[in-house]
Amino acid sequence: MRRLIRLLFAAATALAYLFAAVSCLPAKKPERGVLSAENAIVGGRLYHAARISDTFQYIDINVDYKSVLTIEPKVACAIKGCSHSDDSCPAYIRGLTCWAPDPGAHSHSLWYAQMRTYFDAEQKKGVRHNVIACLAVLTGETETVLQDWQYPIDQLLLYGDDIYFLSKNQDGLHDIWVIPRSGGTPELYVAGDGTDIVMVGMENGALYFMSEDSGVYRAERGSDGVKTTLIFSCDTPTGIFVYDGYIYYPVKSEDAPEYEILPGRTETDENGEVTEFAVAVNCHDYYRVPVSGGEPEPVISGVQATVGSLCADGYLYLPAWEFDYYGSIESKGGSTDYFSRSSGTVWAVDIKGKPRADTLISASKYATADGDITAIYTVTERFVFAKSLNTLAAYQNGTPVESVYVLFDRGDGYVRVVNFE
Repeated sequence: MRRLIRLLFAAATALAYLFAAVSCLPAKKPERGVLSAENAIVGGRLYHAARISDTFQYIDINVDYKSVLTIEPKVACAIKGCSHSDDSCPAYIRGLTCWAPDPGAHSHSLWYAQMRTYFDAEQKKGVRHNVIACLAVLTGETETVLQDWQYPIDQLLLYGDDIYFLSKNQDGLHDIWVIPRSGGTPELYVAGDGTDIVMVGMENGALYFMSEDSGVYRAERGSDGVKTTLIFSCDTPTGIFVYDGYIYYPVKSEDAPEYEILPGRTETDENGEVTEFAVAVNCHDYYRVPVSGGEPEPVISGVQATVGSLCADGYLYLPAWEFDYYGSIESKGGSTDYFSRSSGTVWAVDIKGKPRADTLISASKYATADGDITAIYTVTERFVFAKSLNTLAAYQNGTPVESVYVLFDRGDGYVRVVNFE
């Protein structure tokens, strides 16, 4: 295990932990939209909620975690003696489908979509309804702004006074709807028109989405309704960001090999022929194109996990493609190969102006940061919150590779496991 957190640049804006009055209305209209995610910072807390747990949990990123190697999160509930296991707990959101942090500067609110089940006395069975609601985490108060929506809501986007949401229709495809945060009747904003779509961002009043035919579109409201415009095509449906007038997107690298050979790993087939083992290369290059369209411009090469990339505070954070094969261990069911796709390296690309890159995390003498970085969620002046595979430790101990949430301390170089469920 050998990793180092390097202080090579000033990163995200520090967030103060302010115990202000909570409101589910925006404090200030942001320049860009906030998409739903499983992890986000709200009011100095790092919140986590996945569909498998349905419970909002958090850690306080202002706490000094000295001599702590494992961080135990708290549930976002202030009720004493609460079991956090049923609907009486405000942080327990059974049927959670997606959520987004409120972008207000002093907000401690979480917006979420939920599939609720009611018992219909006439039909004598449970009936499902989909809702959008807001949780004020410091008080435990909730407010429902959309009730009894027919279809599941799979994505939220907060912008200004509105909530945009992605919902399936009767054909099983997605449409984009919009509703005021104060409540009301949803309005159809973008129809899928026979192809499935997903929202990728919003900036300066224009919403950007991608269709399953690889087209990236801009949707803007005009005097005669919402107009959609095709900007460009992209074959990779993840890791696309809208930031300061550009759309950043990954392209499969043409210079990278298709496979990485595992040295020394061979197998003899029934004909006596020796076969080498290999793993697929997931190497990409990043480009950007103006939101108005135009020629693409290269940003950085050698990126691997585009699904785990992050765009925030003027930086792109991208797990690098740095293949490292540790070895193979024989087992009763065959052999287990241990390799890293990032070798603990993450690129931090400054996109304020002309893009330039530097290394945020890299392999080093530190023995506390073993990990194959698969996702970057949050970067602050002190911490990097990420998902990592303990590949090297698993190989040394002969145990299965596990995926864990980790908090990298950029000051002391330590990596602490966060036990989010």
